[in-house]
Formats: sequence, C-alpha cells, structure tokens
Amino acid sequence: MEEPPAAKLTSRELDVLRLLALGLSNRLIARKLDISEKTAKNHLSSIYLKIGATDRTQAALYARQTGLIGPGEAAPSAPAFTPVPDDSAPPAGPTLTARERGVLRLLAVGLSNRLIARRLGISEKTVKNHLSSIYLKIGATHRTQAALYAQYVDLAS
Repeated sequence: MEEPPAAKLTSRELDVLRLLALGLSNRLIARKLDISEKTAKNHLSSIYLKIGATDRTQAALYARQTGLIGPGEAAPSAPAFTPVPDDSAPPAGPTLTARERGVLRLLAVGLSNRLIARRLGISEKTVKNHLSSIYLKIGATHRTQAALYAQYVDLAS
C-alpha cells in the first residue's frame, strides 16, 4: 500500500502546512516558527511538490481534508454585525449573492480565477470583483482564508 503524501512531509513541513491551513501568511509562518521568510517559502515549495498542490490554497484545503487541522480550528470569522433587537433582524452571517456563493464554492475546491471564470461563463475580471466583495463581506484578506471560510460554513459541498 502506498504511503499518503502527508506521511512524506518532514515534521517542519507539517508545522508549516498546519500554519498555512490556519490562513497565516509566509511572514507570519516564519515568525511563528522562528525561521526566515525565505525558508518558509522553501518549505512551501517542497510541500507543494510532495502533496501535488499548485498553490497555497490547494495546500491549505489538502491540510483540512486530510485532518492535519480540525474543521473548526481557527476558521476565518465573519465580520461582527450589531444585532438588531426586533424580529426583523438580519441574518447573523454575511449575506453573499448567489453568484458570490458560486464563486466561493469553486474557490473552495481549489480552482484558479481563470477556471472559475470558464466554469461560470464570466470574465476573470468579474471573478476578481466578486472575490473582492466576498473578502470584504466575510472578513478575509486573501483567497486561502476565503476557501477555508467556505469549508467552515460548508459551502464547498
């Protein structure tokens, strides 16, 4: 039986991958592990090769799917909304349009902007605009956090 790709990672690579899956930038991963940013990037390159990922979003999703971090562990949180005391209160989470949910769903399975655009029959620029709106609404700063958020709220299924 073949060894799973995660088993081929060194303990340091596993540490880097866990932090990546929590949504940390290379700079924050480096600070947390007391290594240089260049070393963190080198570890990420090695991780991508070993697990067959092409970018950090795919690597973060891989870490989630293989159980390297728990489903609710440090998931990006939605921006806080002030509760309205009456019965006409808005929903507690951000309100995404149907198209934004579709874009986020495809992002959460690791597709690039180009592939999302092709799949939805829209331009890459439109995908970028939707992503900017999504980031603002869910409080994410980059696509990895948005992908992890989508999995956390179960948009990826």
